[in-house]
Amino acid sequence: MTPPVYATKHHTVMTQAPQTIAHVKPARYGTVSETVMVQPPRHIKHVIPGEMQTVAERVMVSPPSRRWEVTVDHHGRTVGCWVEVPAQYTTRYRQVMTRAPSVAVQHVPAVLATQHRTVMVRPATVHHQHIPAQYGTISRTVQVAPATASWQPMH
Repeated sequence: MTPPVYATKHHTVMTQAPQTIAHVKPARYGTVSETVMVQPPRHIKHVIPGEMQTVAERVMVSPPSRRWEVTVDHHGRTVGCWVEVPAQYTTRYRQVMTRAPSVAVQHVPAVLATQHRTVMVRPATVHHQHIPAQYGTISRTVQVAPATASWQPMH
């Protein structure tokens, strides 16, 4: 009778599968300030009216002249003579412009303001960490040959 024959077999097996781990580094943001034009420069025209003033002038209405006048003297006789008529004057009022109308231009500069806005300083990044598979050895005892029973004569 022969007993069964056993042997230890060694097998390499994967104990942990390979994996990839993603490490995400988020984006970084910051604030920037910039000067922006809120209102453009402009020109405003202001009309300045003219100034008037009233002036008085002495004007001649009629020039000096002579006329023949006939009168009756104190004796009852008709007497004619030349009479000098002085010039006639009157005062007239009129408006005169003492200052002409004009236009004044007012220059208004641009209106600027500081504006703050958020900008990306550094974009997000992803770093992949590769972890290889891990292997180990396992041992098993297996039967190599079965037990046998046989009969043999003895000599």
